Amino acid sequence: MSRPTYKIRPAARLIRTIGQDLIKDIYAAIVELVKNSYDADSPDVVISFNYEEKSSRLTIGVEDHGHGMSEDIVTNQWLVPATDDKLVRKNSSRGRVLQGRKGIGRFAAAILGQRILLETTQDGVTTSLILDMEQLESTQYLDEFDILIDVIKTGKPNGTRLEIERDGVSPQEIRDIWTPKQLHKLLVELRGLTAPAEVYEMAHSQGYEIHHDKFEMELQFGEFPLEDYSNRNIEVEPFPVLDLYDYKISGKVDASGKAELAFENQNVPGLPPEKIQLNIPLDISTGEVYPGEIFLDLRVYDRDPDSIDHIIKRGLKNPTSGEYVGKQEARKILDEYYGVGLYREQFKIRPYGEQSFDWLELDKKRVQDPSHKIGHNQVIGFIYVRPEEQSGLQEKSARDGLVENGAYYGLVTVVSLAVNELAARRSRYREKAQKGGRSRTLDDEVNTLFDFDDTRKRISKGLDELGISQKERARVGAVVEKVLEDEKHKKSVIARKIRDTIAIYQGQATLGKITHVLLHEGRKHIKYISETVPRIAKWSSHMRTSPSEELASKIEERGDKVISHSKGLRYLFNKIEPLARTRRSPNKNLIVKTEVQNAFAIFASELDSARISFEVNTVDDKLYVTGNEMDFITVISNLIENSIFWHSHSKSTNKKISVNVLTEDDKILIEYSDNGPGFQGGNLSLMFEPGYSMKPGGTGLGLALAGEAMSRLGGTIEAKHDDRGAAFEIEFKGPQQ
Repeated sequence: MSRPTYKIRPAARLIRTIGQDLIKDIYAAIVELVKNSYDADSPDVVISFNYEEKSSRLTIGVEDHGHGMSEDIVTNQWLVPATDDKLVRKNSSRGRVLQGRKGIGRFAAAILGQRILLETTQDGVTTSLILDMEQLESTQYLDEFDILIDVIKTGKPNGTRLEIERDGVSPQEIRDIWTPKQLHKLLVELRGLTAPAEVYEMAHSQGYEIHHDKFEMELQFGEFPLEDYSNRNIEVEPFPVLDLYDYKISGKVDASGKAELAFENQNVPGLPPEKIQLNIPLDISTGEVYPGEIFLDLRVYDRDPDSIDHIIKRGLKNPTSGEYVGKQEARKILDEYYGVGLYREQFKIRPYGEQSFDWLELDKKRVQDPSHKIGHNQVIGFIYVRPEEQSGLQEKSARDGLVENGAYYGLVTVVSLAVNELAARRSRYREKAQKGGRSRTLDDEVNTLFDFDDTRKRISKGLDELGISQKERARVGAVVEKVLEDEKHKKSVIARKIRDTIAIYQGQATLGKITHVLLHEGRKHIKYISETVPRIAKWSSHMRTSPSEELASKIEERGDKVISHSKGLRYLFNKIEPLARTRRSPNKNLIVKTEVQNAFAIFASELDSARISFEVNTVDDKLYVTGNEMDFITVISNLIENSIFWHSHSKSTNKKISVNVLTEDDKILIEYSDNGPGFQGGNLSLMFEPGYSMKPGGTGLGLALAGEAMSRLGGTIEAKHDDRGAAFEIEFKGPQQ
């Protein structure tokens, strides 16, 4: 006896579910319909709003002049939810990358009204139908819902018009639904839907080809119960703030992570772009993969009063009046357009680029380091990605972003590291511009707190203004000078305490960075001790009642190993103890070779498991420098930690770290190098900038700590170009032995 078979019968309400529940909001619905016009190879699209007060009817229309649809296409594709037509075709007849690949975008119209009228013409034949959502709701199954389709030869030009009607709405209800704020947001959405032509041109000039067709958008309002919009047509044009940036980074990243970028700083007129070449790493342990070839254009606008003035002077005008704006309006314009948009070729993927969606978590990162990081509201950016089959970046059905897979996380890493490159250069420029053109350490900053030279100048100027005689000034000046010197002496004690406290915190920060090493090493020893000691106790108990040479041998052997692991713990703690101190110890003579070897000892297990060999060579084993042990170990341990990380991204079977200690004239030099992937492009001058990091998810803390520690040791540290890997040169005054 055969078993009966059944079919899945979709409920008629599925269409409304697709339209209302899978589309985020009314803006997304209109954007979906606009994308369909683009897919139809239309040169333009008109979005219209009309209200008939007598019949209390609101009509929203979306009309294009594309290739239109035949009866066959309407019945076998347009009326088929989730059709794979665009997924299969991929490109339009004009070469446009098709946007609506899910096959559900047209049903977004259901969120806008009760009835959908479709009228489409192809080759002079017009096909029309009405999709009544209320009737559909009252029908149980889709296959029970009948749709009347009219096909008439009209001779009209090709094109498609959708009208979505909503009945029984009063003027006040319209004003509640479509407030000035809502309509303005719709305009902003449409303005950001495609990027300005200049960005495409820039991408093209750098070898990133984007199919770019002219596609015009217009908002038309007929009779409409809002005075500012009634009987008004608005041409939708890209926003005007683009060329007024303070800083910009732009360029192409290929499918293997090789980036060719350019950094620009408009605060320095005539300064040529700085070229940057990077091999961007990914954290493969988290499943990140490269998101195919991308192009990025990130523009940063400083928001302090002076910077706002400079943006205005560069030409920021009201897009409506054409007049130069004031500071308040300038901030309003920046507030309206900031965000990093993500574009699939010509069209933006929502919600990337919206002010409420900080997908790169810029603000979260800025909270941790506000003086060096860039905030979400400072960036207007454009990121271009390839189609899904090339990039692995999949759009969610609900049109609320990309599926968070390995390609998505790889994209976030690539863009974040480009932002980091910009942020480091911006930070360096701002520091130099505001601090007399030289880079300042924390120690320099502390010194300025207790430098009374400016106070002396102000006092002298005040005495001049009071007209005090030279004789009287000399007497007053002597008193003032004594007071200032006494005050400087008192404050020097406070300054020393501040420096010591900063050094302690930086040492503990380094300890925090290598906690994973301590946990791994410590657990290994503790695990053995905690498992073995109970066994020894048990065997000892047996020995009292039944003496055995075999047990005695085991007890002796395991006891020796417990002692060995205990020594290992003590050795580890002795090595990290300088970083864990809560009081700064006095300076002492540090044997260079011994201190370097002690730093390597902390990482012994990690170096071994990563199969990284190391060597420490010196011209004299007794060479020493005078300084604080905490500072020395901070420098070397941060270098080693970096080498281990970057070696993990190398496929080499001969991973090595070398340290050579030399003397030259009156100096001691430490040459530190590894044979990992090395530094990227021209970023050596940024290595010690706080916040700068090429590590995926890196904090940019390690080398900044090393640089500060070197300044306290009275030496210098520099990153050097080396074709064989990463290289640093550390210099102390000397030689001392």
